[in-house]
Amino acid sequence: MRLLDVLATLNTHSRYPGRRRDAAYTRSYRIIRLVVGGLGIVLPLIFIIGEAAFLRGGVHVRGSLSAYYHSPMQDIFVGGLCVIGFLLATYMAGEFKTVDFWASLIAGIAVLGVVFFPTTRSGLPLNAPLCGSIPEPAGCSAIEQTLGEHQTAVIHGICAIVFILFLAVMSFLFATSELLPEEDRLPVQGRRKPGQFRKARLFWIHLACTLVILAAGAWAFWGAGIGQLTRLYIGEVASIWAFGLSWIVAGLNVTAPARHPPRIRAPAGRPSQPSSPRIAGPEAEV
Repeated sequence: MRLLDVLATLNTHSRYPGRRRDAAYTRSYRIIRLVVGGLGIVLPLIFIIGEAAFLRGGVHVRGSLSAYYHSPMQDIFVGGLCVIGFLLATYMAGEFKTVDFWASLIAGIAVLGVVFFPTTRSGLPLNAPLCGSIPEPAGCSAIEQTLGEHQTAVIHGICAIVFILFLAVMSFLFATSELLPEEDRLPVQGRRKPGQFRKARLFWIHLACTLVILAAGAWAFWGAGIGQLTRLYIGEVASIWAFGLSWIVAGLNVTAPARHPPRIRAPAGRPSQPSSPRIAGPEAEV
């Protein structure tokens, strides 16, 4: 039994009491946002710099981010997007009845679809055999060889569109988290009109990121290339960077709807009252 006593003293449990424990878990939750946002920012740069290092050539970009699957950066492409996908899919698992959870889950599944159903190989010579042919062409994944290169690319494109759309949805949900519910809109000092935001600047940052993601997604289809940058590459990178910025801002700040205390069910004919005063401060925000 002494061994069990020794094991019980190990630092495997939270040592924070009460609200400090909630704050510690809140920080862990926000670090996930920082990791997801940071990966979104740096991955396009890593692809360019890494390929230049591997190929020992000049710095250049490919026709799309997805094209890096069929490049020396394949492992980093797959690994980086898988990390983002699994984090997004499990991000709000503790609150599965919220819109935030389902938006994040769908985005996570979609980006995993982008990884495991790759786009077509670029730079193929005219009349080159496609994946699914016998004998198997070089550079084909098992899924491409099974489903065919074109069919796999169609699934890839659908997943990419869904991913970008739900990146915008999540940034929009971050923005709405900065809106105060009607009962909490108290008059701001020196103004007659009550304040509507928890932090107005965060609302506008997240909303701007939402609009940039949507505009970048549209640019990928109907925009124009700039120099060696294709419209698809510009749209993908702009949307990923806007998404990354939104998540980094949400990670640096407590961006979540305020937590309301439970209400006690009152006897018939009498209004219900909160069980306790509303908790103020960052510990109450997640």
